[in-house]
Amino acid sequence: MTRRWRYVMSQYAALAVNILPPFLYLLVFFYVPMSILLVMSFWKSGYMTLTPAFTFENYRLFFTSPIYLRALLNTFLIATGTMLALVVLSYPIAYYLARFSPRHERLILFLIIIPVEINFLIRIFAWKIALGRNGIINSALMSLGVIDEPLSFLLYSKFAVALVLVHEWLPYVVIPLYLALKGIPQEIIDAARSLGANRWDVFWRIIFPLSAPGLFASFVLVYIPMLGEFAVPTLVGGPSGYMLGNVIESQFLSAGNWGLGSAIGFVLLTIILILVALVLKVAGLERML
Repeated sequence: MTRRWRYVMSQYAALAVNILPPFLYLLVFFYVPMSILLVMSFWKSGYMTLTPAFTFENYRLFFTSPIYLRALLNTFLIATGTMLALVVLSYPIAYYLARFSPRHERLILFLIIIPVEINFLIRIFAWKIALGRNGIINSALMSLGVIDEPLSFLLYSKFAVALVLVHEWLPYVVIPLYLALKGIPQEIIDAARSLGANRWDVFWRIIFPLSAPGLFASFVLVYIPMLGEFAVPTLVGGPSGYMLGNVIESQFLSAGNWGLGSAIGFVLLTIILILVALVLKVAGLERML
């Protein structure tokens, strides 16, 4: 065996050692379970029963049911509205961190990240208490004379779901944007201002395009998981805040219709993959597909 051949074999061996463990992990804990669910989505199903007979009935039922389509629409309305609110809130925070707070940067980052360390169920229940009819917000507004009776839309509504999701996901949008903005040289901004660009032009023509990778990372980290959210809508959403994740969860755990639950899950997965492909295309990263 020549020296060159031994070198090539050693490189392949090192590559196999690095790739094989994560590949096996994904195969066993992701691809195999997802393949089983895909097969189940085409089987006839009833209450806690599955018949291995090929059918499109589960998909037909989803696309012809107003309840499921309404939940799908609700999911995208809540997730999109929440994502827009997160971006609007996160840009000023991230920009301030990146440009104006070198002395207090670590402290502010710590304050942003520390809520993530608290169990998310505790955070949801805290918001549920605060938004209730006798909660802190309604009690404060009534004591100040702003309202005469408790505000009903604060809890068990789309608003409540969006508010809790904003609180839950804000750090995951701020951090990628902060890192992207931190990498923009101050000289570029100073040069644009010296050439007569106002703050609005500087933001839209320089800061926003250069921070687009951070925005894309936020989309992947936040918007995609929000489409499958079910804990927050269950606890604070009520009937009007019902999302597709709740439908999937109820089909598996309550209705016992695993075939329909699998079909709905793959419809959501297909939509998510299409969205990711579109975002990659817009971001000029389609070669990653």
